[in-house]
Amino acid sequence: MSTAVGLTSLFFGIIGAMTAWAAVMPKHGSLDKLSMWYLGFSLTGSELAAFLATGGVLLGAAAWALGAGEHRLGQVALGLHVLAVAGLLLAIWRSRTAFAVLDRGLRGVLGDDYEQRIAADRRALVRRCLRPAAWWKPFSYRLPDVDWQRHIDYVAGAHEPNKQQRLDVLVGRDAPPGPRPVLVNIHGGGWKIGEKGTQAMPLLMHMARCGWLVVDADYRLSPGARMPDHIVDVKRAIAWTREHAAEYGGDPAFIAITGGSAGGHLVALAALTPHQKQWQPGFEQADTSVQVAVPFYGKYDVLEQAGADPTFANYLAEGVMPGPRAQHAALWQAMDPATQAADPGAPRRPPFLVVHGQYDVLIPLAEARWFVQRLRDTSPATELIYVEMPYAQHGFDVPHSLRAQLTVEALQRYLEFQYSRWRAARGAA
Repeated sequence: MSTAVGLTSLFFGIIGAMTAWAAVMPKHGSLDKLSMWYLGFSLTGSELAAFLATGGVLLGAAAWALGAGEHRLGQVALGLHVLAVAGLLLAIWRSRTAFAVLDRGLRGVLGDDYEQRIAADRRALVRRCLRPAAWWKPFSYRLPDVDWQRHIDYVAGAHEPNKQQRLDVLVGRDAPPGPRPVLVNIHGGGWKIGEKGTQAMPLLMHMARCGWLVVDADYRLSPGARMPDHIVDVKRAIAWTREHAAEYGGDPAFIAITGGSAGGHLVALAALTPHQKQWQPGFEQADTSVQVAVPFYGKYDVLEQAGADPTFANYLAEGVMPGPRAQHAALWQAMDPATQAADPGAPRRPPFLVVHGQYDVLIPLAEARWFVQRLRDTSPATELIYVEMPYAQHGFDVPHSLRAQLTVEALQRYLEFQYSRWRAARGAA
């Protein structure tokens, strides 16, 4: 065995072992310089585990065929490959509980019979999302039976349309009878990066395929845009959806909204602040309410009420907000979902399903727990479901994986339940 083969095998063995270790071991402590590195390895190992485990087996077999087992360096490399594959398989095994965990959370609030209370015509649309073949093509999202219409401007009358103020519409080609409920998605990316068509796509494609009208919206990004530009754009996207949903076969009266990370922050904020005219310049009379909110691993505490977080505070002050909190106190408060949740004069809140990964390294699990408790304390009439996803990392729903697909299966049932109940209540009224 040549030295080059041994060193190459050792390099890939080390990378594989690090990825598997990060996937199965939580990182404790506050956000620091290593957090993004850990996130990259952990998310890759946990959600791309099938793809990486296959690669690890192939690399190990190739190294063995080239004589790696005959030398000490090669033996170490082969041992690392074995450990990496074992860790990745453990990550897959752990993710098998995703549906059961979400389902248990739903039953705890909605009742054990919640699936039976989905209207018969909607229950007929509930499908499995489990597609193991997609685990080896984790970022291949397009489905042949979904019409994906791209880059639609949602700012009416703009002299020069902004490329960040566009949305996509996803419509299943096999339309069910009657108008379709609407799901709007808001991407994450720290309010600075990210774009439509890249996040939560397993959920969006599945829901479009199963009789929903799906809208995936961009918004202006920092540092070029500063708060409240982001939430203004989200509300513009909601207003556009309500105005145009019927053109695509949607029901403009029922809009559910979802999104992760910075998108989770904007989803929670939009759900808690409908019809606030100061955040609807030029479309003050538009209905920007939503009927259901499903934020994933969102940033809910902008004011550090749940605990000191100077790293995030500096990040917001320097690149997302117009300036430091002390200079823009009113705006910082207005952009804080937890503060909006405590507003006694706010309209009735829609049902919330808050989902957070137990291994989240960017937004602490404790913050999600604190926000949920804040909602319960200040809005006791709000239907609130909180689910902690075991072993899940920030961004766990982005690629195709066992965990992501099982999560989608449970979310479809939740959204169909909400639409059926809303429709029944409206009919009774």
